[in-house]
Order: sequence, then C-alpha cells, then structure tokens
Amino acid sequence: MKKCWCIIVSFFFLVSCATKKYKLSSELNEISGIDKSFRDFYFSINDSGDDPFVYILRQDGVLIHKMFVSGAKNIDWEDLSSQHDFLYIGDIGNNRNIRKDLAVYRIPVLKHWGWNHIDGKLNHNFPDTVKAERYPFNYPDQKKFPPELDNMNFDAEALTYADGKLLILSKDRSRPYNAQCKIYEANLLNSTLDVKFSQEIQLKGFSWLFGSATSCDFLDNKLYILTYKRLYIYERMNGQFKLLRKKNLGHLQQWEGICVESEYEARIVAEKSRLGKQKMKYIKL
Repeated sequence: MKKCWCIIVSFFFLVSCATKKYKLSSELNEISGIDKSFRDFYFSINDSGDDPFVYILRQDGVLIHKMFVSGAKNIDWEDLSSQHDFLYIGDIGNNRNIRKDLAVYRIPVLKHWGWNHIDGKLNHNFPDTVKAERYPFNYPDQKKFPPELDNMNFDAEALTYADGKLLILSKDRSRPYNAQCKIYEANLLNSTLDVKFSQEIQLKGFSWLFGSATSCDFLDNKLYILTYKRLYIYERMNGQFKLLRKKNLGHLQQWEGICVESEYEARIVAEKSRLGKQKMKYIKL
C-alpha cells in the first residue's frame, strides 16, 4: 500500500511539473502570438481591435513594456516570429476571405535590448517606438474575393520563420468543412512578399473550431502547429512536412500563440473568451 501511495504522489508531482500557468495583463485580452527573444523576454501581440503595439513579457507572463510600431496598422495581426535581427508580424487574419491588403511587417531587433533589476527595481532599455517595413502579399491560388463557400481557405493565424523563409498556414473556413491546412512559403523581396504554395496537410477536427491552425513555430527541422485542442508536431523530410505525433492540450481553450523553446518544452498563450481568461501556459513536450 505504501509503495502504491508513493507511485500516486510521484505521478501527481510529475504532472504538476509538466505544466505551469501564468496570468496575463488585461492589456493582453486578445493576445494572438508569442515568441522568445535571444534573451529571457518574450514578444507578444494582440489581434484586431488593438493599436500596433508589441508587448514585452517576462518568463512569468508579467508585462514590462510595450513598443508602438510606426508605419504599421493592426488590421488583424495573428502571429509573430523572430529571427536574429528581425521580428516578423503577420497581418494575415482574413475571416471572410476578402482581404486584398494582407501583409507582413518586419521590425529590427537590437542585441542590446534587455532588462535587469537594479536596487530592487526593474530597468530596461526597450524603445517606446520602433519602425516597421511593410511587405504586402496575395495568395497565388486565390482568384475570387471571396471564393466559393467550398474553397474558403485563405484565412490564416499561423506564421513562423524557418530556414530563411516565412511559413504561413491557412485556416479552413470552407463549407462543408474539410480540415485542410495549406502551407505557404514566402521570401521577402525588395518591397513585397513572394508567396508560393508548398503543401497541404489535414488537422483532426469536425469543424474549424477544433481543427484550425491558430499559431505555429519552427525549431530543429520540426514544425509545431497549435489548435484550440491539440499540438501537432511535423518534421520536414525531403522538402515536405510529415506528422510525427500530436499532443492533447486538455480542455478546449482559445490557444492563440506558441513559442517552442526546445524539443522538450514550449509556451502557449490563450486570449480571453467564453472558454477562459487570458493566460500563458508552460508545457512539457
């Protein structure tokens, strides 16, 4: 009996260590993406309804600063990704599949940005304003705005930087729903984004609410795709992504952003909705 009790206690200890939850500021009620910088702070954004701000978070989710993005407009910001010297923000939300002004914004990230505690007070050197470059784009396979109801697959909430290119993943709003997610690859040219269709995958779910890609991240040749219910892990093999495994995230939540820190751990964020409050969750993979 004693041995059985020890096993039960150990199990619950491991489960508790596997996940940690953090509250987020009310300023992030509509948080729509998160990405880690080269130091221990995180970039985040809100989707439509907010001004063009990038929010800076600590590991515990505490908001320490926000930067105004000049030269940008938040029509429907949905995801972001950083790579060395730049931060990319996807103004890619397209619920009705009618937008002709889709864009990715690129913002410089400086190596000396950071924060520390001096005499018990938090100090940082993040700027109040950063300037963005705008890269407009269209999907090469969209011919009508909006398309037919059975081809409503030009909304997107997931973007990440991968091997010198940006990946954009579509969110299927077709009727009837067919659970298709299209992966596009994009190159930044002088003034536009050159977007090309790469492949199509299927995410499990009987409606867009359960099977839509809401964010993604790329690390060590693996693509991590977030939905409200699951996390899918794909590996690139011979230029195509193949499903490795999936992880159930528990109760349905409006998970809107993912930051993969290693093959063993990730952070996901949820916006405020009828499914729960805005939050950050640390999970073991």
